[in-house]
Amino acid sequence: MTRPISKGFALNEYAVMQAVADNPGQTQRAISKHVGLSLGMTNLLLVRLARKGCIKMRQLDWKRTEYLLTLKGALEKSRKSFEYTLHTIRLFRQIMTNVQGVVKAEHDGGLREAFVVAWPETRQAVTGALAELDLPDLRVEFFETFGKLGSRPGVVFIATEQPAPKPAPGQRHVRLLDAADLKFKFPT
Repeated sequence: MTRPISKGFALNEYAVMQAVADNPGQTQRAISKHVGLSLGMTNLLLVRLARKGCIKMRQLDWKRTEYLLTLKGALEKSRKSFEYTLHTIRLFRQIMTNVQGVVKAEHDGGLREAFVVAWPETRQAVTGALAELDLPDLRVEFFETFGKLGSRPGVVFIATEQPAPKPAPGQRHVRLLDAADLKFKFPT
């Protein structure tokens, strides 16, 4: 069963467990700074993880507490890492399918030349998706930014979160990566 990030602490719990595993014995303030959460939220998560048996809290003196990942915590962290990896692979496959569907529909509509504005990471995914489609008559040119694309007329596939400028005359923008459609959930 998966739980959305917005509900529950799954992602933050994982981050806290990772911080404790990376540097056992660090202070709550150091953990808070490392994971980028408030001290109060970090305290809440540490207490919750201790109650679950994932973290052991040991009072060193009246001012200092040591936090250690238990065997149960290490197993839980490994399970979440594995599930997150599987989820990421599924998400990547979904993105590839979405890209292929959009490009195929445009190609079926007569598109033979297109431009893609993509980050290097997403460029690789788009290139892979296009290769699987096997459209030898489709010519694609890649750009990292809209500035490098300029005002060339044609269809511009967008595979970046960079805000798109208003299309130049003769340009039509088509988003390939719509995060709202992906319904990202962190496995619990």
